[in-house]
Amino acid sequence: MSTSSNPSALRFLASLFTPICPHSLSFRPLILPEHVTLRVQVPFNSRGHAWASFDGKDRRQLAPGDALVVSMAPCPVPTACQV
Repeated sequence: MSTSSNPSALRFLASLFTPICPHSLSFRPLILPEHVTLRVQVPFNSRGHAWASFDGKDRRQLAPGDALVVSMAPCPVPTACQV
C-alpha cells in the first residue's frame, strides 16, 4: 500500500488499485474484495489503441478487443507496512 496515495486502512483480504498520475483530481484508490476480478476491455469499435503500464516500466499496447484481467492470486504474498 502506498502511503503517498492517501491509503485506506484494510482489515480484510482485498485488492487495492491506486491510480498513478491520474488526469483528474477526483480519482481515488479502488478497494475490491478478494473474490472480485477486474476486467477492462478496449471496445471492438474503438478508433485507436489503449496502453497499459505496469509499475511504470513495461508498457503494452492493447488493440481493439483486447482485455486486461486482474484478480487476486490464490496464495497472496504477505506484506507488512507501518501504519
